Amino acid sequence: MPIDLTALDGPALCALLPHHGDVCQLERILRVDDSRLVGETRAHHRPDNPLRVGGRLGVFAGVEMAGQAMALHLALQSNGEAAGQGMITRANSLSPRVDRLDGLPGPLRITVTCEAQAGEMARYGFILEHEGAVILDGGLSVWLTNAG
Repeated sequence: MPIDLTALDGPALCALLPHHGDVCQLERILRVDDSRLVGETRAHHRPDNPLRVGGRLGVFAGVEMAGQAMALHLALQSNGEAAGQGMITRANSLSPRVDRLDGLPGPLRITVTCEAQAGEMARYGFILEHEGAVILDGGLSVWLTNAG
């Protein structure tokens, strides 16, 4: 059954994640298929974003954004059931190209690609872009603490 992406806005997306309230960083899905999810957010503009430290939102907040996109992709692959709890166990090959996200004027585009999944483990590559330029990319491994 095709997923109606128009029905999945910020609150509906957050309902599929273990992240609720202000900590939820994703606002919109642009595309999704069996191996990839492309989302968008302007959460880096929110002055109350809980990922800010000292009023600043560093580029590595993008790792959390990518982690949430991974969880959302896993939930959508499970027929839209809410994502279970998980823990990022490894972040590797992180390549930042900016220091901060909060000063970027446009939306951020987050692309996550599932490279492998077996039981309670999954590995994704991710790219965080602003206005067509890559600002952070890398890989994330996650342990799904309540995988079926």
